Amino acid sequence: MDFKGKNIHFVGVGGVSMRCLARFCLWEGMMVSGSDAVSSEAVENLRTAGVHILPPSETDFISECDLVVYSAAVPPDNPQLLAARTALIPTLERKAFLGLMSRLFDRTVAISGTHGKTTVTAMICAIFRRAGMSFTGHIGGELAGRESGLILHGKEWFVTEACEYSRSFLTLAPYVTAVLNLQYDHPDCYKDYGDMKEAYDKLIENTSANGCVVCEKSLEHHLNLNGRRVVTFGYTRDADVYPEEVTYSGGKYTFWLSRCGIKRAQLHLQVQGKHNIANALAAYAVASECGVGDIDCAAALGAFYGVKGRYEHKGVTSKGAAIVYDYAHHPGEIEVAIDTARQSVKGKVEVVFEPHTFSRTRALMKEFVSALSLADEVIVLPTYKAREKYTPAGSGYDLYMHIKVHGNVKCAYAPDYKKAAETAFERTSAGDIILILGAGSVWRTADML
Repeated sequence: MDFKGKNIHFVGVGGVSMRCLARFCLWEGMMVSGSDAVSSEAVENLRTAGVHILPPSETDFISECDLVVYSAAVPPDNPQLLAARTALIPTLERKAFLGLMSRLFDRTVAISGTHGKTTVTAMICAIFRRAGMSFTGHIGGELAGRESGLILHGKEWFVTEACEYSRSFLTLAPYVTAVLNLQYDHPDCYKDYGDMKEAYDKLIENTSANGCVVCEKSLEHHLNLNGRRVVTFGYTRDADVYPEEVTYSGGKYTFWLSRCGIKRAQLHLQVQGKHNIANALAAYAVASECGVGDIDCAAALGAFYGVKGRYEHKGVTSKGAAIVYDYAHHPGEIEVAIDTARQSVKGKVEVVFEPHTFSRTRALMKEFVSALSLADEVIVLPTYKAREKYTPAGSGYDLYMHIKVHGNVKCAYAPDYKKAAETAFERTSAGDIILILGAGSVWRTADML
């Protein structure tokens, strides 16, 4: 598709990925407009960048558009979407447009997995940038000091976070595919783990026969690699890429990047948590397969300071308790966040958790109870419904009651962010840490604290 001079409208432009796509279209010389049900600073930043922001109810302009792109959260009865279809204006869901956009580049690098996609994608972009690669990065989060997850440095490589929700990543045809880990998620579109794994197998099938698959070592014989060359990463020497001489100080890790029995470069991570060792190994493995040298990889990873919303330090309360916000909304991610907090403080770990979607909370209830029980105290908020309608099963109060009955942690229920902030403040003091966890708007609690 020739993007130059086209008129494109984004319905639901407030999401991180949609904002990236809108900015990309501006870069490509298109006339770009957008609308969103919620006004936000991020949407206003798009307006400043040159995107025409319109009210969601405005439809008169639709007949002038060449294409309307909509996010998965947009309901079928959205006025602008209905107007486009009535006027026979082409419409594409975000995932289809992302696939179309990726075809404008020579090669695509797709980063998939239940956890870590945003961080690893950002790490690879940092490596590519240092190495002077021609690339565009599409990250599902924002780097410190940037208004967007879009990084524009040329059109040879397209480095993108590959989301499994609704099989979105199957619109991509990668040259390199990374599978970081696999834990069951998105019960609203996958009936079980096997159903989800089949989608990953299909992504691998879509990967170029001349490219490769980078995966965590335990997945090597679990995934259907379809004859693709594989590079593994892990914590032990049976992986192709692994760490050696790991040391820990001040909440951060230092180790040697090693590959096939040879120490390649020493790395001092600036991001906290043991899980970031695996993230760095995956980024190094991918970048190496794309032709980047060891020194550039280590230097870029050593200067990487993380992504907003991924174990992000927000300050301290007036009583001296540390405040950290993390996007964690799956039991596996909650466990990692609490473990990271345990390593950094001697006091108690107070968790404020906003469940994300009723279907996920309902399907993984036992796992949520188990993960949250690793904290010292928990405050549960109402479930952030996202694209779903309210149901008692899977609600925040439902989770709270399950923790009360089956959990092993002191638990409270807060009906709103203000009450959650007040409760967390009352319960904590100097030496403690307040973990604000969730993928919705729970970050507001951190701001209140």
